[in-house]
Amino acid sequence: MEDSVPNHLNAGDRLEIEIIDMAFGGEGVGKLDGFVIFVPFVITGEVALVEITECKKDFARAKLLQILNPSSDRVDPKCQYFGECGGCQYQHIDYKAQQHIKLEQVRNLFQRIGGFKPEVVGDLIPCPMPFSYRNRIMIRRQWDKYQKKAVYGFLRAQDRLVIDLERCEIAEEALNEQLLEVRKNPPPRNMQKVVLRMMP
Repeated sequence: MEDSVPNHLNAGDRLEIEIIDMAFGGEGVGKLDGFVIFVPFVITGEVALVEITECKKDFARAKLLQILNPSSDRVDPKCQYFGECGGCQYQHIDYKAQQHIKLEQVRNLFQRIGGFKPEVVGDLIPCPMPFSYRNRIMIRRQWDKYQKKAVYGFLRAQDRLVIDLERCEIAEEALNEQLLEVRKNPPPRNMQKVVLRMMP
């Protein structure tokens, strides 16, 4: 059956997989004997070496080890924290390709859930500034027992731990300046979250 885990697939297994689609939220979709495997930081058409991290009844998740056949839409992420920080999922993809992916995802949702024809969704209006556009960010503070210090940043992609960061590429530059001030002059210990906002 397509919705059952292949007998030979287990957590820790490594395999080459072709990415055939992009799921809502940015993960790539591959299949092994009809069984769906979700992989982050890949692009449709790529062939990747992955390691299975989780097996469910209907799907599996894997982490990316290596891109074996890269897409022409692959670019170097602008953010040094990309892949570790949980805030962005598409920075490895050219912005025009991102627009196409997201537009198709919305059209598919309208068609699958609402029964609408895909063309009912018009063309996507691109953001004139793919970076430095956010006027509000929430910074979290957490004690890092390994570094033996408080860290300030966003939640990691893999878990609920906070990644220590000094800037966010999608935030307005003035917010990044405020972030540095928070790091230099920490708030009271009982304050675990700090919201930084620019006036419109």
